[in-house]
Amino acid sequence: MSSLMQSLGRIMQSEAGLSSAMQQLLAMATDLLDTGYCAAWIQDNASGHFICRARQHAEAERCPVIEAADFPELTHLLSLANGTLQLDQADNARLTSEWSAICADLATPMLLVVPLTAHGNRIGAALFARAEGCDWDSAEQQLASQLCGLMQQKIVEDDFQKLQRELNQHVMHRTYELRLQTEELRQAQQLVQKLSEIGREITSSLDHNTIMSVVYQHLHSLIGAEVFAIGIYHADKQLIEFPGNILRGEAMRAYFRDVNDPDLLASYCVRERKEIFINNIFEEYPAYIGAAGLERLTDKKSYAEGQPLFVPASHIYVPLILKGKISGVIAIQSTQTHAFQPIHLDMAKTLSAYTAIAIDNADTYQQLAQAQKILVSQDKLAALGSLVAGVAHELNTPIGNSMLTASTLQEETQRFQVQLESSHLKRSDLQHFTQGLSEACELLMRNLHNASELVTSFKQVSADQTSQQRRQFHLAQTAQEVARTLQNSILKQGHHLTLEIPKDIVLDSYPGPLGQILTNLINNAMLHGFSGRSAGQMTICARMLSLSQVELLFTDDGAGIPAADLRRIFDPFFTTKLGQGGSGLGLSIVHNLVTTIMGGSIEVSSTPGHGTRFCLRLPLQAPTPVPSR
Repeated sequence: MSSLMQSLGRIMQSEAGLSSAMQQLLAMATDLLDTGYCAAWIQDNASGHFICRARQHAEAERCPVIEAADFPELTHLLSLANGTLQLDQADNARLTSEWSAICADLATPMLLVVPLTAHGNRIGAALFARAEGCDWDSAEQQLASQLCGLMQQKIVEDDFQKLQRELNQHVMHRTYELRLQTEELRQAQQLVQKLSEIGREITSSLDHNTIMSVVYQHLHSLIGAEVFAIGIYHADKQLIEFPGNILRGEAMRAYFRDVNDPDLLASYCVRERKEIFINNIFEEYPAYIGAAGLERLTDKKSYAEGQPLFVPASHIYVPLILKGKISGVIAIQSTQTHAFQPIHLDMAKTLSAYTAIAIDNADTYQQLAQAQKILVSQDKLAALGSLVAGVAHELNTPIGNSMLTASTLQEETQRFQVQLESSHLKRSDLQHFTQGLSEACELLMRNLHNASELVTSFKQVSADQTSQQRRQFHLAQTAQEVARTLQNSILKQGHHLTLEIPKDIVLDSYPGPLGQILTNLINNAMLHGFSGRSAGQMTICARMLSLSQVELLFTDDGAGIPAADLRRIFDPFFTTKLGQGGSGLGLSIVHNLVTTIMGGSIEVSSTPGHGTRFCLRLPLQAPTPVPSR
């Protein structure tokens, strides 16, 4: 008995497969139960057939599968037995005939059927057969049931091991998939980040040539295209302009494409507003162009001298569209077939969106710069007109006084001449005439001197502002000349300007731009700071900060600037008086002149209701301008 238990233990602990363990158990059953035939039949879930997984019989290969249609009784016997079942002499002829196909040398056996279950479900049965007349006693039936129980345990263990292996394989497969997905996500994230950085670089450019250079540089590194081009669509001319394609790093000549030409890929892309993705132009061209277009894939006029002819096979074309408006096309080409992948098309579409924004920004900037130039010119003309009117008004007083004095002197001279000719001239008359003549000359000299100073100031200010000539000048004198030209306008509005500038501050700089700066600050204070009020006080004072720098302060006691507007005060076209005399360029011009022409800095501080303060820090010697290329 102990040897039997040891044998059973070795079988159950063996790492051999299920079929081998069942075969060993059946072999033990054959010895212990003295059977002529024994087998374990397992039902296949998919087909419903019973398949022999292990057997002990001389004809081992006979009938390994029992199909319900061919073995109805045996199928019924194997599937419906709910407990250990003993059949004597096969019970009926049909079972006997079916049994002969299983085991011919036991024509009418004594059968013992033991059901096999796993996980609470019937999965098959074990068949034990003896010669006719040998019944199965209860001990034998119990032993058969115990051996089948061991089979069931091995079946459950095998199922568990299969499930464990499948689970491990699934985990490994899923882990591998997750690693691939993680790597793809990482690469996609890096690509998105790189495209975002490229987009920022592209959209920061405001020049068409720079935009094309940046886009080509990055597309070439990402895709490796042999030819790259950006076409600019001119809707008014129905033309696509290619200002300079890049062929293997070398620039090509500019050329044009007719947008209505049916045999050009670029024209199709712009006309249909659709991207083009071609792996082999010679096979895929009918979807886009006619056969004539194969001879026009590249424009021979675009080649520089010595450049070899390029015949592209792979193509990517993406339209440049922004807010429903098409502005051009990006073209990428290669001589190799299947040179591009769908991800390259996605990259091109992403960069085309950035490029469309950049081109729109560049066009808008050019229009804005042109409009700004016109408005600045108009602003200068308006300032000059105001300056002329002010000077004319200022000249009217001394010249009028001079005219009145001259006419009075003329009358006195005529009266003196009459007295002299009539010989009635008295000594007192001569003294009266000479005294009046002296007073008239003094008055004439004073008024004409004032007029001369005004004219000189006007000439100097207008010449400086026109030529922007660099020279040495006294800061106090230049400020006084500007104040004198604006004095009429200041007094007319009831305001007052005070100058507190030491006379010994000398600059080697640009008096014209400085005069324009002071003029714009004064006009800005009168227009905005003193709006709706009179008796405004403005002060211009200066002091030396170092041996090379002077600080110039302009202050007013006006309405001040709200905090929300203070950070935008130097932006072009920003004004709170739109349509009321404000162009929004005055302080923008001031900032530009201070920081570029004069090489200084400007800061503004203000508290609403308590005036505004502009602080200019200017070098005594302006920087040398960089010559334009």
